[in-house]
Formats: sequence, C-alpha cells, structure tokens
Amino acid sequence: MIRKTVKALLLLALGTALGGCAFLGGGEQKPVDFWQPVISPDGKYLAYISKGDKSYELFIMDLESKEERQLTSNEFDEVYPSWSPDGTKLAFMAAQEKENWDIFTIDVTTGQIFRVTTDPAVDANPNWSASGEIVFNSDRGDRWGAYAIQPDGTELRELSFQRPTAEE
Repeated sequence: MIRKTVKALLLLALGTALGGCAFLGGGEQKPVDFWQPVISPDGKYLAYISKGDKSYELFIMDLESKEERQLTSNEFDEVYPSWSPDGTKLAFMAAQEKENWDIFTIDVTTGQIFRVTTDPAVDANPNWSASGEIVFNSDRGDRWGAYAIQPDGTELRELSFQRPTAEE
C-alpha cells in the first residue's frame, strides 16, 4: 500500500510539474519548455526536458548557435537528465513499463539508449558523479535510500543506511 502511495505521489508531482505551472502559481497554464535544465561539463550544451509528439522527451541545445536536437522520441516520459563527467552521455529516469521508473543512459552522439536498472522499485533522481557512478534514490525494500551503480548496470551498492527510530 505504501509503495503504491509513494508511486502515485511521485507521478502526481511529476504530472503537476510537467503539466504546466497553473497549479503551482495559479493563473493560465503555460507551455513547459526547457524543463530540468542541466549544462554539459564543457559548458557548451544545455540538456532539458520538453514536450515531444507523445510524451516528455530529452533534448539538447548548443548554447552558442541555439540549435536544438531531440534525443528521444517515444511514448513514455523521460525526466531528470544528468550529464556524464565526459559530456558524452546523459543519465535519466523513465517508465517503460507502467509504474516502473528505472534509470537509463543515452549517448548524445549516437542516440543509443541503455537501461541501467531493471528493479521493480522506483529508481529516481539520477545524478552522474565525478567518479563515473550514477547515484540515485530508490524505494527498494521498505524505505527510500541512496544508491550508486556503474553506468553498465553493475556494482549496485547502497550508500545510505537505516536511521534508528525514536523508539530505538
């Protein structure tokens, strides 16, 4: 029950945020462009989420020329992009199956997508570390925690610990 509630809240927050800002600030709904922007390590590109034909997709833009390139085009939303330290890939979260958010990477040159996690838990908020690992949140087990994984999907490890409760 708690797991479904957490997933529902995550999807509600995501839908509210991406559905326009009328809910947050009142007034008219505005288009959601350049959402969750992140600058490439070399400072030349901006990666972001914007509405594609059927869902929210990943885009990059050359900051000098303002040339935009859509990286993904499918029927499921991609969110929370994070650049690799060398600027060749982006990590992001997406739900290819209903209510199963996982971590993926995409090569920004070739468009090749790789699914990093496949757990039925919600894997969210990927952040590519300077060491090359992808750090993310997950509700694996009975609580949310922080995890790290190699971009090839190996060497998963939990970074967080279970805090004692007030009763302990």
